[in-house]
Amino acid sequence: MNNEVSVATVAETGAPEVCYDRRTIVLHWITAALVVLLWGIAQVIDLFPKGAPKIAVRSVHIVLGVLLGVILVIRIVWRRRSGRRLPSANPGVMGYCARIVHVGLYVGLVSTVLLGISNAWARGDYLFSVWRIPKLLPNIPQLKPTIENLHATFANALLILAGAHALVAIVHHFILRDGVMRRMFPRQGQ
Repeated sequence: MNNEVSVATVAETGAPEVCYDRRTIVLHWITAALVVLLWGIAQVIDLFPKGAPKIAVRSVHIVLGVLLGVILVIRIVWRRRSGRRLPSANPGVMGYCARIVHVGLYVGLVSTVLLGISNAWARGDYLFSVWRIPKLLPNIPQLKPTIENLHATFANALLILAGAHALVAIVHHFILRDGVMRRMFPRQGQ
């Protein structure tokens, strides 16, 4: 479908709505699920007793964080090379705000993942009690809490921004009824 078609034009002609390609949609929803799952795991890690249980939960968090990083790289490469780029669904200020939020989401994702990797290095974490991540700069003790706090702050900010993004999508779907949210759901035959 021609990427130049706007949602308003599609609605006026009665043609099928414009939506993103299947890979973009799948990557979007995997990203969303991983962000929520990782944040949830981070909230309960300290409830586990020290030792193997806590190491296992932290290891799952680290592995899923690395998976999020891989998905994010795939998503960015796909978006730059092959993914369907749709025109802004809303002109003017709303379209500008949408672009700012999307950039913020990508920056937040990249920052949080990089801080998470740095956090695992600063801590010198064990992965499933099998392999130890080498400790980054062990002679700088203030590095660990600083990176840990930055990672948590960025993760919280990312979740808030993603929540606002989801809330606005719901407003578009149920109140404005403009088809914006349906762009991120696959169509038959896609």
